[in-house]
Order: sequence, then structure tokens, then C-alpha cells
Amino acid sequence: MVGLTLDTAGALAAAREMGAAGWAATELLLAMRIGMAEGAATRREGETT
Repeated sequence: MVGLTLDTAGALAAAREMGAAGWAATELLLAMRIGMAEGAATRREGETT
């Protein structure tokens, strides 16, 4: 996940506003980072083909 940035404080605040707390908020942030990494990998694959 090198080169990916995520406003962690902002994302955590958004997760809490949606009602997530504790581990649920952490899981939401992790899912966001995984999604960002997968999207970046897909874009890189498209550039090389």
C-alpha cells in the first residue's frame, strides 16, 4: 500500500458519524485502505497492458 494516502482522522470521524465505534470503525478504515490498494493495483495493471 505504498503511496496511498488516507486521511485517517477524517475517515475515523466519518465512521463514527455513521455509527461505527471501536473495532467496527477500525474494520471500516481497513476496508477503505484495501479498496484503495486494489484500485491502485488495477490502474497499474491497465497502464502496463
